Amino acid sequence: MDLTIRPAGMADIPEILRQRRGMYEAMGYQNAHDLDHMIATCRPYFEKAIPEGTFRAWLAWLDGRPVGGGAVVITLRPCHPYDYEQDCRQAGILNVYVDAEFRRRGIARRLMETMIAWCRDQKFHRVTLHASRDGRPLYAGMGFVPTSEMELKLG
Repeated sequence: MDLTIRPAGMADIPEILRQRRGMYEAMGYQNAHDLDHMIATCRPYFEKAIPEGTFRAWLAWLDGRPVGGGAVVITLRPCHPYDYEQDCRQAGILNVYVDAEFRRRGIARRLMETMIAWCRDQKFHRVTLHASRDGRPLYAGMGFVPTSEMELKLG
């Protein structure tokens, strides 16, 4: 398997968007109107966040074509007593996706290892993610543990 994982840039936004839509479709979201709206609203976000460095993405390439990807979103927020970063940054992994025909080959694990290594290099002391049902075994096997996060939908 000739797998390459490389950082994504501005020219990769269409692929990042394709994979983001595919991720939601794989989780059972089928409302085309809502998915189209998500893609339309994400594009300007990526166009701003990639050059700012607050959205870092990686693409997995197999035999010359993109087959998966993932990203880290960096947010600034007030520090907690257990934060060690001087600038109170938080890293969150999202958009972990592999095309259906290439799953169960270790591609998602390689993407996760790449993103976790990058987070360590950037001196983050922890990283969070929201796991899909299918992704939970991988993340748990890599040491991720559930937290006490709660949610209130406002609309």
